[in-house]
Order: sequence, then structure tokens, then C-alpha cells
Amino acid sequence: MKGKHKQQDEVQEFLEQQKSLVELREKVSKFLKKRIFVICGDPAARDTIKSYLEILGFSPDKIRASNTSTVVISQIKKNPENIDLIICNLKVLDGSVSTKTGLQLLHIVKNMLLTAGSEKLVPFIFVEKVFDRQIIISACKAGASQFLILPSDPVSFGQKLMEVLEKPEESLLHREVSRLLMEGNMLQEMGLFDQAIIFYNRALKMGGENAANLAEKANTLLKMNEVDQAIRIFKQITEFEANFPRAHQGMGKAYEQLGNYKEAKKNYLKVMDLEPDNVQVLYHIGALYQDEGDFEKAGFYFREGIQRNKKFVKNYLGLAKVFEAQDNPKKALEIYRKALEYNPTQNFLYLLMGDFCLKYNLDAEAEGIFGEAIALNENHTHLYNKMGIALRRQEKFDQAIENFLKAMKLKPDDANLHYNLAKAYYVKGEEQSAIEELNRAVDLDPALRLKLEKDQYFSKLIKNYSVGQLFQRT
Repeated sequence: MKGKHKQQDEVQEFLEQQKSLVELREKVSKFLKKRIFVICGDPAARDTIKSYLEILGFSPDKIRASNTSTVVISQIKKNPENIDLIICNLKVLDGSVSTKTGLQLLHIVKNMLLTAGSEKLVPFIFVEKVFDRQIIISACKAGASQFLILPSDPVSFGQKLMEVLEKPEESLLHREVSRLLMEGNMLQEMGLFDQAIIFYNRALKMGGENAANLAEKANTLLKMNEVDQAIRIFKQITEFEANFPRAHQGMGKAYEQLGNYKEAKKNYLKVMDLEPDNVQVLYHIGALYQDEGDFEKAGFYFREGIQRNKKFVKNYLGLAKVFEAQDNPKKALEIYRKALEYNPTQNFLYLLMGDFCLKYNLDAEAEGIFGEAIALNENHTHLYNKMGIALRRQEKFDQAIENFLKAMKLKPDDANLHYNLAKAYYVKGEEQSAIEELNRAVDLDPALRLKLEKDQYFSKLIKNYSVGQLFQRT
């Protein structure tokens, strides 16, 4: 009975394979004019792949099978359009002929097509009995299209083949331009602007001269302070794409750097016509009016930005500065609180808001703000330091000292922390502890001796001891 069931299973499996094969042949039929090169050192494997292709419907005259890459290279030299797919070993193609690998062949084909100025992309299917993970990663990065483990069967082979043939591939030239732009962007992010420009120039030279790519180069030139060159490129973009927002935004930044606020605003306003919700540009316009002292218009644009995106912090900060410039710190503090309401996890906002409170002697408010921030992040040196200052100014000396010590656990060699701790000890009346901390601070940063001489908190200490006496070791 077992033998009978096994036989039935085999028959069923065969029928299913035949059905799949018929379906595959129908799908493959629209690709039968493709010219395929099979490069494999193992004659049996080479013949098997060729037979799979013929089973799927490819005529023998569309298949070139060989053990050497010479046929592929010769064909590219004659006419690269006559190669549509390469199926080959990933490792050594044929050890009896050379040590050339399929991965090396892929690189050779790419370079030859680029040199010939062809935009054609030739897909590669790599075949092996076993694949190493690392070499697959390298092949994928190089542009491999698919991988097939041998031995296989016509259906599995056909499915892999269809994945490659049906995939909408970018041209080889487009892929290379994209790679160069990506490398340029990475270098720009690292601050290596000169090197980034080299990659942008290569991409542009290879045919990537479109608005977006030119804008990347121009923005990099802005970061290099090559403002005039950047403006020329932005203007070049607008000549063939007048309504490209990034060009006008870039020109706005460039003219802003030059101090030409009229032209900067003109370009920023053009961006707003094209992108009404661009809150970054709304901030820039507001900041320009703020610099000019037109607080009404500055406030208008900052509020517009906040209305369009309540999580974009810069417009809150701009509006808060407008109220501060108008001697209205209470209103400015309301705006800071609104910014925190919509961005409760932004530590820098707590620091900005807390520093604002310290600046205007709102020490209790500062204590509350720094306390909220510490609850979110218990390992932030500056928060403990600022909290210590707020507490000391309210004469909460023990709590102030406790916070300075917490900060110093995180950063024990910070001279300013020792200095602030010394101040807390001194105003508490612990003169000897203050002197010890001052010595530690000056050991770490000798420049603090000059700060000490001018610090009104220590004026009485300076009267009782000369600076030299304070730093004498016993």
C-alpha cells in the first residue's frame, strides 16, 4: 500500500510540475526574443541550463553557451544590444581557462557598457552548487539580479528567470549616476564638501544633469561658502524648470548669506507659492523680518509656520524671540511652553526654556522645567548643572549641591561643575569646601582664576584671601 501511495504522490507531483511548466511557458513566451549567454565551466551544468531554457521555449539560436567570458566581452565590443541576460557561475567560471569569476565578469560588463556610452543594463543570474553568504552580499551590492542553486528543475529555474525578466530594471547608466550621487551625499553629510563635489560632477557629467542633482551640488557649494557659484547653478536650474522649489529655496539661503534680504525674501516667497506648507521657509522669512526689526511681520510668519506644523520647533523659538525683543518675557515663556507641549521629549527645549527663565530671574520656573527634563533623562550633565544653579539662586543650597554632585558623577573632570559647586558651598557658608572645589576647578582649567577675580559671588572671599593664597597647597 505504501508503494502505491508513493507512486500516486509522484504522479500528482509530476502533473503539478507539468501544469506549472505550461503556465511558465506562457509567461516566458513574451521574452523569447531575448539573447541569453550561459557561461559555466562545468559542461554538464552548462548543458542543463541550456536545456531548461529550451524547455521554457527559447530557441537554440537565442542561447550562447560557453566556458569562457570571451564570447560576452567580444559581443559587447561588437554590439552590446545583442546581450539581454547572462547566466554564469558566481565563483571561478572555468579554472582550466582562467581564474576569472562571475562577479569579476559582472564588473567588466558594467564598465564596458558605461565606457561605450550604453544605457543598457544586462541582468546577471548566478548559479552554484553552494553559495557563501558573504559573496552573495558582495554580488548583490555589485548588481546581481538573482541566484540559483544547482541541481534544480525547469520550473524552479523558470520562476527565477521570470523574476529577472519581469523586473523593471533601471538603466545601467542611471544606476551608476544614482551611486555617485549617493556617495556625494554621504561625503556631504560627513562635512567632506570638496570630495562630495567631485562625485556630483561625475554624476552630472554622466548624464545626471537634472534639477534635483544640480541642486545637491549647489547646496554643497553653499556649505563651502561658494555663494556666487551656488547662485549661478540655482539660476541655471530655474532656466529649464522655473517652478522647482529647491532652486528658489537654495537661492533664498544664498542671498540671505550675502545679506541681500530683498532677494532672499523674494525667492522664499516663490517657494511658498509652490509649497504653501513649507514651514522651514516660513521660519526663514520670519527670521529675516526679525533681523530687520519688523516684529509684526516676523510674528505673522512664525505663527503661520506653527499653524501648519505644530511639531516644527524653530517657528516657536522665532516667535518667543519676537516677544523677548518686545520686552515681554511672560509671553515668550508661554510660547516656549507651547513648543514643549507638542515636543515633550526634546531635551534641548527644556534647556533653552530653563536658561530663558534663569536669564529673567524666574528661578522657581527654571527649577520646575529642569525637574521635568531630568525625569525624562537622568543621565544629562547639563540638566543637573542648570538645576543646581536654579536651586542655589533660591537659596536651596543642599539641593543645589546634591544636583552638582550628580552632574559630576557623570562628568567628573568638568572644571565648570567644580566651580559651580564651589559657589554653592560658599554661599551656604562652607568656605573650606568652597576653596577645595575652586582648587580642583583651576587645576582642570587655569583660565578660571581670571573668572574668579571678577565673580561678585566670591568678592568677599577675594578680600579675605589673595588669589595666590587661595590656590596654595598645604
